[in-house]
Order: sequence, then C-alpha cells, then structure tokens
Amino acid sequence: MKNFIVIVLSLGLLGFTSCNDGTAENTAVQPQAKPSITTTTKQPAAKPGTDSPINWMTFAEAQAAMQNEPKKLFVDVYTYWCGPCKMLDRNTFSNPQLAEYVNENFYAVKFNAQDENDILFGGKTFSNPNYDPNKGQYRRNGTNQLASAMGVRAFPTMVILNEELQIMHSLRGYKTPQQLQPLLEQFAKI
Repeated sequence: MKNFIVIVLSLGLLGFTSCNDGTAENTAVQPQAKPSITTTTKQPAAKPGTDSPINWMTFAEAQAAMQNEPKKLFVDVYTYWCGPCKMLDRNTFSNPQLAEYVNENFYAVKFNAQDENDILFGGKTFSNPNYDPNKGQYRRNGTNQLASAMGVRAFPTMVILNEELQIMHSLRGYKTPQQLQPLLEQFAKI
C-alpha cells in the first residue's frame, strides 16, 4: 500500500494533472460564425460550494452579455469527480489577481462536461445521449456532445473562444495562476 501511494504522488508531481474522460465518442463540430448559445435548462454557474472571485456565467448569460459588450470567452470544462478540476478552483481560480484579469478581459463560463441538459450552440443542439441518471454527476458518466465539439478529451480543459465564438485555444490540465495568466494575456490581445 505504501508503494502505491508513492507511485500516485509521483505521477502527480510529474505533471499528470488531468483526468482523461475516456468517453469521447463524438466527432468534433466546428461552430459557425456568430452562433447563438443558449441552454434549454439552466446549468449552475459554478460548482456547488465553490467560492470564486471570478464572475462565472452560463453560456446563455455570456451570450446575452456579449450582445452589449463583446469579449472573448474563457470556458472551464470540468466534471465533479475530477481532482485537478477541484485544484483549479481551490488554487488558481481563487487567486485575486487572476480573477480580476479574467473578469476584465473575458466572460468566464463554467461548463460541466457531463451536463445532462441539451445546449443550443451555433444553431445545433448538443445533448448527452449516454448520460446515466443512476450514476449521477459524481461518477464518470456520459459526456455532453458540446464538450466533444470543443475538442475536450480530458479534464480539466480550459477553452478560449473569440468574440465570434470560434475556438482560439485549449489548455489541458491543471495550471497555477502564474502559468495561466500569461497565456490568457496573449489571447486577450489578439
């Protein structure tokens, strides 16, 4: 048992800090120019119990805000069972300087990749046909097709979209505030 714990800790120190979903069975779909983003049912803006200085939104809220003031989107694609996703919330997204930068330059969206609700994106409806309500959210479950359309294959993945809602870049795995902010600064200037 002691050797198992040492191996697990060593893997974490070597940078294996993303959770591979293993359920990516959908083909990536490229969004159309200026797509409409709404959800048929409201998803939570943040994970329960998460106190974050980042102003997290749903896709529908971000789309409404973009009509008044266009900004790039910063999408945190997470699952409830993902350890590195929780580390991002606890260590990175709670950083006041990073949060201030994100709030000023992006609309931040929390997207639960296992969301069982339909999501309208770019005139297409994305669903989660493999979602098993008996498993719930706290175990590996089906992945919403929108996560696959964004090219997400592991959790956490942070996706940056431009003002036309086209994917600019994906960041896979855990990042510290010091690692994440310079990357965001590069894409905010484009």
